[in-house]
Amino acid sequence: MPRITVVSKAPRRFEQFRRRAESLVSNPDRVQELLDDADLKQSGAGGAKLREMREHLSVAIALVKAWIAGDYRQVSNKTIVILVAALLYFVMPLDVVPDFLFGLGFFDDAAVLVYAFSQLKGEIAAFQAWQQQHLDEQQRDET
Repeated sequence: MPRITVVSKAPRRFEQFRRRAESLVSNPDRVQELLDDADLKQSGAGGAKLREMREHLSVAIALVKAWIAGDYRQVSNKTIVILVAALLYFVMPLDVVPDFLFGLGFFDDAAVLVYAFSQLKGEIAAFQAWQQQHLDEQQRDET
């Protein structure tokens, strides 16, 4: 489970991505494409230093997927917009620090994810509890 750090100031250009996310969340197909892109890119984000970022990404992707599927609706629209904005930022190859710069580009992506998670601590924790309960119920049903 990723550790959530408190960050009060939004990273540069995050507001721009948040505005794009606001219009994107009304289109589940486009959000699903974004999730697929983020999942693919995260599998290439290597290195032990980026482990926490991958954990944040996995939780963000799972939460938005569950929301799209209608399985998890105990989340505010603001949370979905912030997570989609963070995922948009992550998949963009030319953000503040381009990803091709010897892995350094992933550090600004990580900063955006840490910011998003710090803004959504309670809702992330509630989702993770729901997710664990959901997994426990599935395992009970299988036995």
